[in-house]
Amino acid sequence: MYPSHLRLFKTIALSCLGLCLSLCLAQSLSAQSNQGITQATVKEIIDGTQVFIQNQQAKVNDVAQLRQRVRTGDARAELTFNTGVVARLSKNSILTVGQCARLQRGTLLVNGAANGCTSSIVAAVRGTTYVLEVDESGKQEVKVLEGEVVVRQEATPDPAEPTADVPRMKQYPVNNPAPPAPTTETRPLTPLDAKPANTQPILSPSPSPTPPAQSEVVLKAGESLDIDPKGILSAVQKISQADFESLLKGALFQGFSSQLPSINSIRSVFEGLYPGVSFPISIPSVPSVPSVPSLPF
Repeated sequence: MYPSHLRLFKTIALSCLGLCLSLCLAQSLSAQSNQGITQATVKEIIDGTQVFIQNQQAKVNDVAQLRQRVRTGDARAELTFNTGVVARLSKNSILTVGQCARLQRGTLLVNGAANGCTSSIVAAVRGTTYVLEVDESGKQEVKVLEGEVVVRQEATPDPAEPTADVPRMKQYPVNNPAPPAPTTETRPLTPLDAKPANTQPILSPSPSPTPPAQSEVVLKAGESLDIDPKGILSAVQKISQADFESLLKGALFQGFSSQLPSINSIRSVFEGLYPGVSFPISIPSVPSVPSVPSLPF
């Protein structure tokens, strides 16, 4: 085989190998994303020690399995889901591992393609960073820092929540005869009086129907949404510069040993929303990657 043919063959072989590796990696990431959240690993605990998995005190690298509960007291925690998504819990928060990250109380930050939910809503995402909050009264709030979130009312109630009793139709025993049909009484017809009573018009316009409450809302970067304890969605609001800066300087960003993977995307959104305002988080510059020497063929 000629040297030029050998070089061409090696180039094609390397290209095919790289393509195969890329496809395998994409399939692996897709499979992880599709299987939902089944595990949450504790990656960091700060400000205290009160982080629990099923009421057992947790430490770094402990894993919460499907349907297990992660609770924080006087501490904050960073978790990594089995899908690779990073999540952070503020103090006094309760999270249950499931197909979505179900927040019962407190504040949760999600960085990546992982749905968050409460007892009344689901926040469906496609790769994003958002904050989900549930206060003591059950009021909820979703804030999108980067990407897009679709907030919709929960179709099925939370199993932990009591369900209202549904009245049942009266049942008759099989051996008993069916109940008698109602009798009608024949009465003579009286002529209609066409005169309006009290000089009021016979027909009055009916009130305009009340518009139905929204069941789904799309939130874009820099937008927030309030949800009442019953799951009723309010109007979309813009996140003010002061609120955005407060989040970036608050408990979900400050004090952790590593930055969120999408911090540069969050900075781009911030600078686009508030031109001329400095981003309040210092991001270290990424060192340049040395050039790879060419192969000897």
